[in-house]
Amino acid sequence: MPPVIDAHAHFLPESLVSALRSRSDAPDIRREPDGGESFGIYRTRMPYGRTYDALDARLSRMEELGVDRQILSLPGLFGIDSRPAPQALPLVRAFNDGIADLVRRHPERFSGIAALPLADLHVAQEEYRRVRGDLGLSGMILPGDAFVSVAAAERVRPLFELAATIGGLVFVHPGPLPNGTGSAVDAPAPHTDSVVHRRVTVDIQNRMTEVMVTLALTDFLAPYPSVPVQVANLGGSLPFVIERMDHVYALRHPEAPPPSLSLRSLYVDAASLGPRAIALAAEVYGADRVLFGSDYPVFDDGRCLDAVRRSKLSPDERALIAGGNAAAMLART
Repeated sequence: MPPVIDAHAHFLPESLVSALRSRSDAPDIRREPDGGESFGIYRTRMPYGRTYDALDARLSRMEELGVDRQILSLPGLFGIDSRPAPQALPLVRAFNDGIADLVRRHPERFSGIAALPLADLHVAQEEYRRVRGDLGLSGMILPGDAFVSVAAAERVRPLFELAATIGGLVFVHPGPLPNGTGSAVDAPAPHTDSVVHRRVTVDIQNRMTEVMVTLALTDFLAPYPSVPVQVANLGGSLPFVIERMDHVYALRHPEAPPPSLSLRSLYVDAASLGPRAIALAAEVYGADRVLFGSDYPVFDDGRCLDAVRRSKLSPDERALIAGGNAAAMLART
């Protein structure tokens, strides 16, 4: 049987949970009047539960769904890695050390990628050298807001140069930059919660589309052919709008190749998307570039895996997406 690998899953080691519970402002975990807990992230609070940190429950859930391996990362939208470096460094080190210990204890079930203190690129590079040399983690997670333009991406180029030298994948996940400003959807709005959530969903996908324009449709990644790059959420809405881009180029730049023929080879994960979107992404990027990902426990991993299985693709293509492609990506790290 081919493997089933969840390439986009989150977990919080106990050392990081303890550190967050000791904080008085976001990012933090605090007790609520109803007896539950909430997680303070960079633009809101959300319920916090043991699905984030209970290892036995995580392994049982994987067994229930038939998931062989998860690639674990720090939730990028929580903004932990974008705090000022003196705050971020002990938190990301708690995460990196805890995940490395988890991988050592369960090497057949988990891989881990590092979080970095992004407000100070020198410190971030030193931490990446540590996690590769001492901890053996498989790569790094970077925030999507770092790639909304080529100019923005230049700031994190040293991390790609380092990955090209010492190895590891780069996972681009929705998330803020240090000292970044939110969009209009971050502010209170005179709408119902359901409308706000819909706007946030669109906003996140729009930002990830901008990420793909930078990473898949420019030469930014050309110097780093050895670095596997994974973009969350199927690369935003690019599969839907790529034909419009081709149409624009046919009218205004007929001498240039259409964007659909210029896509740089990246991996995209299907976290939170459905079977029709997965099939379209496989058609645009190639079935060998799409990964099963769940964004668990933020999203429903069972529903995400079912979306892969219900996509109108061949059995071989579904097997690649369910785990074959992630295995190939990990082999490159």
